[in-house]
Amino acid sequence: MDRRTFLGAVGSTGAVAIAGCTGESGSETPETVGEWAGDGTIEFGLPPFQDAEQLNEQYAPVFEWLADGFDGVDTVEGVQTTSYSATVESVVNGHTEMANLSPIIAVLAREDGVNPLAINWSHGAESYFSYIATRAETDIEELADIEGATIAMVDPLSTSGGLFPRYMLSQAGLDAGDVNTPPGDFDIQWAGGHDASLAALENGHVDAAAYGDFQHPDDDSIVKITESDPIPFDPLVAKPDTPEPIQQALIERLLNTPESALEDHRIDRFGEVAEGTYDPVRSVAEEMGVEIDTLEPESESDSETNESATNESTTNESTMNGSTTNESTMNESMGNESTMNGSMTNESATNESDA
Repeated sequence: MDRRTFLGAVGSTGAVAIAGCTGESGSETPETVGEWAGDGTIEFGLPPFQDAEQLNEQYAPVFEWLADGFDGVDTVEGVQTTSYSATVESVVNGHTEMANLSPIIAVLAREDGVNPLAINWSHGAESYFSYIATRAETDIEELADIEGATIAMVDPLSTSGGLFPRYMLSQAGLDAGDVNTPPGDFDIQWAGGHDASLAALENGHVDAAAYGDFQHPDDDSIVKITESDPIPFDPLVAKPDTPEPIQQALIERLLNTPESALEDHRIDRFGEVAEGTYDPVRSVAEEMGVEIDTLEPESESDSETNESATNESTTNESTMNGSTTNESTMNESMGNESTMNGSMTNESATNESDA
């Protein structure tokens, strides 16, 4: 089978080779969504861009709408992951049939056969912004003032909470590093979520914070320094080797999702993915050192070894979410993740909560 590798850093200790299996064809190509789901359940990967309980509540009506639309599908089940990387690993390897991926990771996963189905819309728009903010009491007035400071960010592979903020800091003349190297002019505290990044700033644990515009400060002490160019919202995707008729059936169902299923959701509707939508995201990914290389097929024993390493890393990473440790502390845990052969990821994004 073909293997592709997403090269990205998870902390400052170096690059991570994230390999995904494009899937192996069965003896028969599924002709219906029910056959494609296999056991009557569609598993849907969700990255940790906000509280897991909130995600389950928001997605439950959408999952019910999807399940009711296809014979042979009994339920659509949300699969919570502990990192963006784990979300893309799950869908690339076919462990989940569908997923919500961050814009940057979706661009790269497309090269590995992951199929975009629909784009999230919020407040009538298909794009959002990355914010970098500080507290009013600090001396930080522009991005250049972050030199020597500590900034909270979401995840090294988060589009609006990691890659775009570092890109903006780089454009301001600072050594922001890239996904393979740590910044030279400031420190990063990886918070694990957009809400946690903002909370770290509000609680005085950091000098600045980066997060998506769907997070809202609790008081006027938080001052926005800058915002990014528009970022296309995160897409919903299907695993590699999903037959075209199955993709079209899923797309049609998503595009016809009723407003009643989205009343408590972070988005307004699902829209079509137009050609070129994610080109600006690809440019930033390339600038920040996120690349794709093709690897030779792995042996079965190698794959099992890497899966074991991934599981161990995920266990270690799960203890970090929501913490207020600095990047140097995070690197010890992230070092365990660098042994992974199957992880990477989406950020979810909207104007009410977070691609």
